[in-house]
Amino acid sequence: MFGVVRLEALRRRLLPAALGTLLVLAPTTVAQAHVNRQVGPYTILVVLVEEPTFEDNHAGFEFWVRRGSEPITGLERTIHARADGHGAKLDLTVPPLDGIGFYVLDRSTGGAAFDPLGGGPWSLRLTGSIDGTPLDETFAVTFPSYPRVGAPRPAAARPSTGSATDLAMPLLVLAGGLLVATDAGVRRIRPRPAQPTPAR
Repeated sequence: MFGVVRLEALRRRLLPAALGTLLVLAPTTVAQAHVNRQVGPYTILVVLVEEPTFEDNHAGFEFWVRRGSEPITGLERTIHARADGHGAKLDLTVPPLDGIGFYVLDRSTGGAAFDPLGGGPWSLRLTGSIDGTPLDETFAVTFPSYPRVGAPRPAAARPSTGSATDLAMPLLVLAGGLLVATDAGVRRIRPRPAQPTPAR
């Protein structure tokens, strides 16, 4: 019985701690993967095309611009895009809208595929104009840092800085595993009431 009480107390302490960690770390991680911005009457949404797993996948940025619910087309003629990260600056081609309404920035103006260089902080700067409205906005994002499979030149290992973003997923997985384990232990150890015996 004493073990059951201790396990129950441990579970009650771990649940708020795990939820607190999730609430602190999750918004940081999500906010760095997509950014909304209002520029005059226009809403701009920038999201990531994430680090590729295989060589033939692509990485980069996607964005759309809307005025209310109306998508703005033709920005490939009036907007210039530049990616900045890991000490590199790269001008990106702005193509026409794709089939679902995004401008996909995954190639340099020279035709090379965008490479986030192992992930981490990058920024996308959009300059030019939207239907005559001047545009000069920078969007800070963070690419995930998992390795590519089959890359021709694997990136050299970098020392880990141990940032909160790098630790978010392992901490959440560990907290979730502890909660499940203690819950299962409490359910397994909890004594069941004896069944009444029929009277004779």
